[in-house]
Amino acid sequence: MFSVSILALSAALASEAGDISDVVTVTGTRVPVTAERLALRVDTLDRDTIEVEGLTDLAGALSRYPGFSVVQSGGIGATSSIFARGTNAKHTLVLFDGIRVNDASTPAGQFDAGQDSLGDLDRVEIARGPLSSLYGSDAIGGVINLVPRRGGDSEFSPYLDLSAGSFNTIRLLAGASGTTGSLEYGLSAERYQSDGFNATPARMALSGNERDGGEITTITANAAYDFGNGFTLSGIVRHRESASDFDTFSGGPGFSQRADDPGLEVSRNDQTLWRAGLGWQSTDARLTSTLRLGEVRNDRESSDAGTVTDVNAARRSFAEWLNTWRPQGFAALEPVVAFGVQAERDSINTATAWDNPLSRSENNVGAYLNIQALAADMLDLSGSLRVDDFDGFGTQTTWSLGAVWSVPQTPFQLFARYATAFKAPTLSERFASSAFTTPNPDLQPEEAESWEVGARASFVLEGGRQAIVSLSYFETDIDNLIENVFDFVTFTGTNENVGRAELSGVEAAGTFDLTANLQLDVDYAYVEATNAVTATPLLRRPRHAWSAGLVWRPVEALSLSARYQRTGARRDVTYDDDGFYVSGNAPVAGYELVNVSGQLRFSEQLSAYVTVTNAFDTVYEQPAAFAGAPRMFMAGVRVSY
Repeated sequence: MFSVSILALSAALASEAGDISDVVTVTGTRVPVTAERLALRVDTLDRDTIEVEGLTDLAGALSRYPGFSVVQSGGIGATSSIFARGTNAKHTLVLFDGIRVNDASTPAGQFDAGQDSLGDLDRVEIARGPLSSLYGSDAIGGVINLVPRRGGDSEFSPYLDLSAGSFNTIRLLAGASGTTGSLEYGLSAERYQSDGFNATPARMALSGNERDGGEITTITANAAYDFGNGFTLSGIVRHRESASDFDTFSGGPGFSQRADDPGLEVSRNDQTLWRAGLGWQSTDARLTSTLRLGEVRNDRESSDAGTVTDVNAARRSFAEWLNTWRPQGFAALEPVVAFGVQAERDSINTATAWDNPLSRSENNVGAYLNIQALAADMLDLSGSLRVDDFDGFGTQTTWSLGAVWSVPQTPFQLFARYATAFKAPTLSERFASSAFTTPNPDLQPEEAESWEVGARASFVLEGGRQAIVSLSYFETDIDNLIENVFDFVTFTGTNENVGRAELSGVEAAGTFDLTANLQLDVDYAYVEATNAVTATPLLRRPRHAWSAGLVWRPVEALSLSARYQRTGARRDVTYDDDGFYVSGNAPVAGYELVNVSGQLRFSEQLSAYVTVTNAFDTVYEQPAAFAGAPRMFMAGVRVSY
């Protein structure tokens, strides 16, 4: 059973847009295309919304989108997992300007959303549903693309953002972007630090008063130079450092309780990426071709009272040839063809307290083709195919088909899509070993099939006001899920392809101009996520989730925003008030949060703002046994030219 509500096609999709056709995205097809042509939902969180709502970190920003359950074990810098449309945390692919940034050194190769702030980003594009036929492994639940700032209308547009607030939190952002002659560029540096709050819930006997703080430092440089004759040289470099405190599950006299521990910290969580590319565009702009190469490095260390306990390092080197082609002679069809080849080499080196040291590498190569065309001036058809070849298990083929029908003489569109996807077993899942772990190099990919149907519409109301609504239903089945099977005779566990999951849900959304100065967005997701083998609910996936936001601009210089978020009941691993383990799959109550923000512009260059998160100081745990952030005030000034 499920309940359905008509809500909005993401606030970002309509924040400045008059209708769906004004929104351009690249994540859903690998080429710039309007959202109305896509048989899937893509939300776009833009820079204006980030500033109006006072958003500072990626985990907090993603939490405003129901259907993407974000679970963070503390404050800034603390580990965060993304459960997209009920899939596992390792089933969401995250890109930085198209660069794959999931951490290969983690056991499941997932992305940690708790390590990134938002200062260097122009926008965040969130594509829902499987996209392995474009991006390969990991893209089962969705793809998130972090798009950095670059270019602009002026030659030099510097900006400065200073803020401070509760828990001795300080944030400093400085940068500049612009276009001068043939050069587009963007530069930024950001520091975000906080003493934090106690991540062990106050209800627990051994919670104490120790704060678990964190810090993030990010430096980004991004540029493209047009040499003429269609040739462009581009490059990007980004370095991010973060660190955070965390508490133990091994406290108390029996070393078996959740408790404060001031000595535990992720002392180093660094990521460095770079990419260089040479692009060419034909004189009629119908064909573009780009050669790029680069590398992503992840380095993590955990320590206890200053002594390093775990070291993890990952290197991903890549080269790619990407192309788009708009064939001549088919104006009525508006065809767009995207195709390319990508090669990667993943290497990991790990040395942890419980596992044997591991050093492994793997090569893989993938080729993709995506075709989009318009039929009968009302039916947009899309299809994609990708073949990936891995050293460890051979080839994997994924594909998708989609259609969007613009109903004649109405503002409505109907869409449908079917897609397959996969998640490759990681090097850790195949080769990690210890006294209690037996490696399994023969693991096969996790495989998914998914279909989705939906409708959306854009209305012009009285006085030129706009309303955009969207409703969709999806089902996803995942087979060959990798789970650890423990043998109580040998007392060893082995990863095996024995799991299955059945996922289904409804997503509804809407954005409405209530008046010329007041805008409402509402977003709802119902997700049913079940272990198909045991028929039990999957952990940390709320069945119901809501988000509703109001932005009021009573005068041009002032904007006020308020957002209500409801995370419904879910299942989780639970602990009692003494910090002892209770259950591996128990119900956990839902909770509600309200965030408010105000921004006053004194001039075109200078503005001040105040943000209050968790305004009613709700006490909650997400995940269970980890205290959610209490009420927090931040105030700052923003200067831009």
